[in-house]
Amino acid sequence: MRVAVICPTCATNINSVCVIYDGEYLENLDVSPGDTLEDILKKINDSCACVPPTTTTTSTSSSTSTTTTTTTSPL
Repeated sequence: MRVAVICPTCATNINSVCVIYDGEYLENLDVSPGDTLEDILKKINDSCACVPPTTTTTSTSSSTSTTTTTTTSPL
């Protein structure tokens, strides 16, 4: 079980600056042991900001008719 290290200057008021990451290096986010939660959240936010939002287009038709014609030519 991992335990968060608490910043000695704010031992009574825990905020994201006082929570220190103590896990393995996270290459995709460039998060290292010792980074604060505030810094990690900024990196996550920055990495999400470059991903364009997705859009979904839906079309509905009440009746559809498709005709397929195949023509062959003699050899």
